Amino acid sequence: MSTPSFDDLWNAVTLWAEQQSALILAQGRALTPAELALARQVGVTQPERVRVLTVPEVPFPDDPTLRALADQVGLFPERTGGMTLGHGIFMRDDQAARADIWPHEFRHVAQYECFGSIKTFMFFYLKELLHFRYGPGPLETDARAAESYT
Repeated sequence: MSTPSFDDLWNAVTLWAEQQSALILAQGRALTPAELALARQVGVTQPERVRVLTVPEVPFPDDPTLRALADQVGLFPERTGGMTLGHGIFMRDDQAARADIWPHEFRHVAQYECFGSIKTFMFFYLKELLHFRYGPGPLETDARAAESYT
């Protein structure tokens, strides 16, 4: 089996992310007034567009190549409390009470807004994951720095 190119991975991740974002935007709830204020505080310019879908487990792609990529870079479904895809946020139901998770995910929304699209964000995020693995890269470091805004 050949190793997929970066562009192949990027396109597959982007397609999955766009599909999941559409699901969240269609089925998720709007932010509460307190969540709207927190989202603005960490830099979200359009917090009224954000939707949250509470789930028992944050979904990951079924595609074996993308699953292998997630394992390679240290992303594990059972450890994922939330995932932001554009203006959509998956929030694991047993993590929603954590005060630190909300500003972290809202900061990712702000990052998507700065990049202008899921596709562009995913280009840089995938590069970050492949270089640093999950955690120490600039986008995750930025999101972690927002966690103190509770």
